[in-house]
Amino acid sequence: MGKINGKNHLLETNFLLERFLIYREVFSEHFKTMKVIERGEALRYETYSRLADNYTVNVHQFVRMCNKYLEKYNLENSSLADSLNQYLMEVISAINCLDFDKNLIDHRQLEKAKEKIRSTELQFMSTIGNLAK
Repeated sequence: MGKINGKNHLLETNFLLERFLIYREVFSEHFKTMKVIERGEALRYETYSRLADNYTVNVHQFVRMCNKYLEKYNLENSSLADSLNQYLMEVISAINCLDFDKNLIDHRQLEKAKEKIRSTELQFMSTIGNLAK
């Protein structure tokens, strides 16, 4: 993968990174909300199912934004796209820690998912950092 060329490309890459950091926080808030629901401190209508639906909507919004960036700069088969896809796969699979039928969280699975997400976050940030060099 080459350098970022052009002012617009640099600005849009910075925007992508900014959105990545914002969505990273959004996803971590979903994990915190899981614990609030588990403790019974959430509003009555806030359930794991609603939380998962909202989480999925946020993931899809972020994916659409990332895909537009990758397509615009022809980066679909780049290391950036690979690291981003790996991150998104971990984010998507993190919701599997919820058992909707029993209304439970598998805490061990949640912690493993968060570790994998963190690892892929670092890989993505490293990859996007190399793009700017």
